[in-house]
Amino acid sequence: MTTGAPLVEVTDLTRRFGDFTAVDRVSFRILAGEVFGFLGPNGSGKSTTIRMLAGLLAPTAGRVQGLGGLDVVRDTEAWKHRLGYMSQKFSLYLDLTVEENLTFFGAVYGVDRARLAARIRALAERLRFARVLSALTEHLSTGLRQRVALAAALLHEPELLFLDEPTGGVDPGGRRLFWDLIYELAAERGMTVLVTTHYMDEAEQCDRLAFILDGALIADGSPPELKAQLAGRLLEVRARTDPFAALQTLENAPMFEDVYLLGLHLRAVAARDRVAEARERLSTLGDVQHADPSLEDAFVSLARQRASARGVPS
Repeated sequence: MTTGAPLVEVTDLTRRFGDFTAVDRVSFRILAGEVFGFLGPNGSGKSTTIRMLAGLLAPTAGRVQGLGGLDVVRDTEAWKHRLGYMSQKFSLYLDLTVEENLTFFGAVYGVDRARLAARIRALAERLRFARVLSALTEHLSTGLRQRVALAAALLHEPELLFLDEPTGGVDPGGRRLFWDLIYELAAERGMTVLVTTHYMDEAEQCDRLAFILDGALIADGSPPELKAQLAGRLLEVRARTDPFAALQTLENAPMFEDVYLLGLHLRAVAARDRVAEARERLSTLGDVQHADPSLEDAFVSLARQRASARGVPS
């Protein structure tokens, strides 16, 4: 459970590769004990940000501080030993057995031999891979490899855990197992977790979220707070006529921020202060209802607002 105190503070974090700015002055706080979600499409800057937070990539500008007074650039090695990091790309050695991999990574983190053996057994049981401890890692399924990689990040019992797309390629049962463990770590053991994901159902389970797009942070808040910015403005109608034709008649109407099809229903985000006008326009197509916004609705709306502010066609 979060204590409300910041564990990590990110200030104006920037990373450039030549003339390309991958992360542009990103700032946010991660509170102790919370599950913090970091969302954005592929190429948005998520993984670059995570690598800087983990001390694996030096920022061009800005600061990452926390963990009891450490700075990620000044105190890189001490910082790394206080956190666990599970990369989006599988990082274990395929020509070693599962147990050999975990023994190696535990030694890297300085876990003593007796404690390490107990940690490997406990995590293998908790993550349900005890039966494959002696198997070569290259023979494991994607889901099992991810579980082993997570165990490697947890061997030294870090206070901060970074998970970069941890459930990519994992079956629904495996995804549920991951999230059960994330809740256990945060709620029962006080661990702070930062997770990147593109699954909106997973994002709903985070305490707080940050949305990143084109390297810039476009929103930061709890799932209910982010969805609240669409409250009362998301309208839905089942058109009496061809829904595709109806969609075309609405796409450029100024009283809408966005219109799209959801099955056979038309959904529209009314522009601020034009809800009544939007509802009247939609009523010519059928019975209009208010819809409950999803996180995906919120993200699309925020992305369109950013594109509009920059003068980019959405």
